[in-house]
Amino acid sequence: MTSAAGRVFRAREGLETSEVDDGYVIYDESHARILFLNPTAAAVLELCDGESDLKTIASTLQSAFDLPRAPVSDVAACLDTLVSQGLVTDCSPSSSTA
Repeated sequence: MTSAAGRVFRAREGLETSEVDDGYVIYDESHARILFLNPTAAAVLELCDGESDLKTIASTLQSAFDLPRAPVSDVAACLDTLVSQGLVTDCSPSSSTA
């Protein structure tokens, strides 16, 4: 798992999302594929607004789901998966200089 700490993420443009009872169906036209996200991954994707980092996303989920602590490691793993699937990009200032 890569370190998502301190990085800022944005959902990729051009994804068609449809909310279903148990998550989201994502149509990625540029890659001609359909993906399913469970409710947790869908919530993380929604919070990838280009301004929120890992800790902010985890804290928001903690509040939204009344969790005893912020699910930082789970959110980091989810972000890694969303990045590897091309649904989310790292838009941190340092990521553009690599």
